[in-house]
Amino acid sequence: MDTHKKFTKEHSITFPLIVDPKRAIRNRYAPGRITYLIDKQGIIRYVQEGVPVNKDFLKALKKLK
Repeated sequence: MDTHKKFTKEHSITFPLIVDPKRAIRNRYAPGRITYLIDKQGIIRYVQEGVPVNKDFLKALKKLK
């Protein structure tokens, strides 16, 4: 999505943000909109249900760096 590309560029995010337009992931694992931040070891470090709050996501991201 263009908004994801813009967001990653604005915040110098170098890892991919997964977009699920066909809802394949959502239908398999969890209903509704959910944002996960997963570290390099595969551990979930942040979960946000509903529309993500960018400042909270970026704060959690900073903790990983």
